[in-house]
Amino acid sequence: MNDSIKKQLELIKEMATSKGYTLNVFERDTSQEKGVGSHYVDYAKKEIEIILPLGHEEKDAILLHELIHAEFFLTGFPRILRSSEIQYDGLDLDLYQHIEDLSQHVLLYSKMNELKVMHDKENTKFLKNYLTNLFPDDQYTFVRNAFILTESFYRNPVEFLNYEPDIRKTHPNSDQLYRKLKRVLATIKSPLTARYAIIRMFDIVQEEFARCNFKYDFKEKCILQSVLLENQRQLFVSDLFQLVKRPKLKHIYLQEKRTGYYVQVLGSTIDFQMQKEFIK
Repeated sequence: MNDSIKKQLELIKEMATSKGYTLNVFERDTSQEKGVGSHYVDYAKKEIEIILPLGHEEKDAILLHELIHAEFFLTGFPRILRSSEIQYDGLDLDLYQHIEDLSQHVLLYSKMNELKVMHDKENTKFLKNYLTNLFPDDQYTFVRNAFILTESFYRNPVEFLNYEPDIRKTHPNSDQLYRKLKRVLATIKSPLTARYAIIRMFDIVQEEFARCNFKYDFKEKCILQSVLLENQRQLFVSDLFQLVKRPKLKHIYLQEKRTGYYVQVLGSTIDFQMQKEFIK
């Protein structure tokens, strides 16, 4: 492990401790898993777990990648969460993962380049595997293609140019949506702008699905963590949020008034009278 990675590991561990979390790094065989490396946050135990592949030649770069994800979590970048009482299918999980990852990867790969540590071989393999095996450019599968194109661009923009001209001809819908997503992602500079971008991506995807006569509503399914401005922290909870009892669901949900997105799942026996308390 080189010195820059060691320093980054210690910095993120210290940051985690200051936020009441512990950070643990493990190695295991990830050959059958979707990602080469991964990170997981256990909110109940206040633990961040990073999984690295055994014996991988780019293990240091993969560790840095996951450490930056952990840093984004600890500094308040919003996550797209799920409720235990709502059923999710593969499409739901795929959409949430792609959108959350892209909202961080736009800055993550820039930071890796600054530190001169990049998993180049994995990135080249990713582009070759995915860009030569895109889904059909019709129905709603072109949305998945657009996510793949955007991810590929951030991983290796130079190599991506070798594929992009042909893709523009063979998959025009995918290419057009990729360009929309890239414009939105370019606005991300902070946790707050990341949340704005996520909501805008939700809107764009819903619009594209609607054109394919496929109805999808992110507001009804996912939980999007809130990000507050400094002056909002002095407001009453009731100024920004409201408690909602949703049809056929047992739990009570905290809903952001301005956007209509649910930001937290609460218990099923909470007193419905909103109390006046400051957001800590």
